[in-house]
Amino acid sequence: MFVSILTIALTLAQNPADVQQGKQLFEGLCADCHGFEGTGGRGPNLNRPLTRAQDDNALRAIISDGLPDRGMPRVRRTTPNELQQLVAYVRSLGRASAGVRAGGDAQKARAVYQRSGCASCHVVNGDGGTTGPELTSIGTQRGPDYLRQAVIDPAAVLPHGTLPVPSRNLDEFLPVRVVTRDGREVQGARINEDSFTIQIRDANGQLYSFRKADLGQIEKEFGKSLMPSFKDRLSASEVDDLTAYLSSLGGAK
Repeated sequence: MFVSILTIALTLAQNPADVQQGKQLFEGLCADCHGFEGTGGRGPNLNRPLTRAQDDNALRAIISDGLPDRGMPRVRRTTPNELQQLVAYVRSLGRASAGVRAGGDAQKARAVYQRSGCASCHVVNGDGGTTGPELTSIGTQRGPDYLRQAVIDPAAVLPHGTLPVPSRNLDEFLPVRVVTRDGREVQGARINEDSFTIQIRDANGQLYSFRKADLGQIEKEFGKSLMPSFKDRLSASEVDDLTAYLSSLGGAK
């Protein structure tokens, strides 16, 4: 009996009509973050095996409940049938493609990555600085277009869903400048904040924690990034190569 039900469920999940209807739902509900055809953007590329959703029940739960700690909202405006159609379409993306590859030479871009000083601020596989987001799996978390934009105009695509700060709704890696009452100044990225304290990491990776009562000034630079633009520092081909390298991080070995 169980085998028969499972077989029927799998058949329904692969129904071409469900996939087509799911595509229309996806374009209206999901494409803004995940890109058309799931190629990625602010949200992860879906043209790959989904480690967080290894079966349909897990994927259905993620769509329904979201991932608050990763910045993904709940999708509540669907009927059970529409939810199944969404699941069918997302599964079809992983089966149909190994992923949309960014242009450029990922192997050559390792040298571009090192030469540009990226490792001074970003960790890849345990190596690098901690001023910016970890990039070990960034290729599974963001699409190529998003990554290219992050290289040439970082302030336009600020980090989101990269830190485990659930329900805090803090802007991640927000540039902050504080001045203590005795005149000491610290600039860096905000790591955490509550009503009474603020934690900041400077460009050298030094972590500071201040009681707000001890500060004479707190400046938060919303809409800005500590990361410099590489638009005029790299050639167009180097930007393509670096994008390809970042897109390859976290992929199958």
